[in-house]
Amino acid sequence: MMMTEDWKTYKKVEVEIKKSFSDEVHEFLTKVFNVYIIKFSSDVFRYLEGVRDKLISLTSHFDNEKYIDFCDSFSKVYKTILFDKSIDPESKKRIEELAQKTNTFFTSRGMNPCVKELRYYKLRIKSIFNGKNLENASVGVESEGRVVASAKTNENGFAEVDVPEGKYIIYVYKDLGEGKYIYEEKSILVPQETEIVFNIKETKSRSEVERERGGKPLIKEVS
Repeated sequence: MMMTEDWKTYKKVEVEIKKSFSDEVHEFLTKVFNVYIIKFSSDVFRYLEGVRDKLISLTSHFDNEKYIDFCDSFSKVYKTILFDKSIDPESKKRIEELAQKTNTFFTSRGMNPCVKELRYYKLRIKSIFNGKNLENASVGVESEGRVVASAKTNENGFAEVDVPEGKYIIYVYKDLGEGKYIYEEKSILVPQETEIVFNIKETKSRSEVERERGGKPLIKEVS
């Protein structure tokens, strides 16, 4: 008996390989995030290297703890870049665009927004010296050792600045001449505190101001 074999014709079937979330994050990293950060100057790029490394960790295995860590890191760097007066406006605009694209990518996939948007609040500062309005004094607002906002008091002793939510050191300073200075600082939390009153009674010497500044240079003028 002769054995025969029937040949069957198999139709080619194309199977679509579904991307994992980590694959999508990798695609976002290469096509969006990296494209943006290579355009920054070296000073700005160094801020973002650590953020990129945390995003890279999400491309191998995605979990919520790593995502939160990445978002916290990016939010802090985002705020730092926007606050840094030495960074040009074009770079600040670019980091805002990258933050927006990052949020859009993750929220479109059901995640919470990643980079915290900066909502600004108006700080109103009243300065009084020996019962009188302190005019033409420098008011500075510092975050992590950087001056992020500044103003001069008017004839009524008032100054106003706009800052985002956060913790700040705010100070009032004026050189009265003859080695006498007015200097006082306070720690504040925005938006819990938006009305600040300095009721200053005494002048200080230069060395006293420098000591209070914790070794930071004496502010001669706030731009």
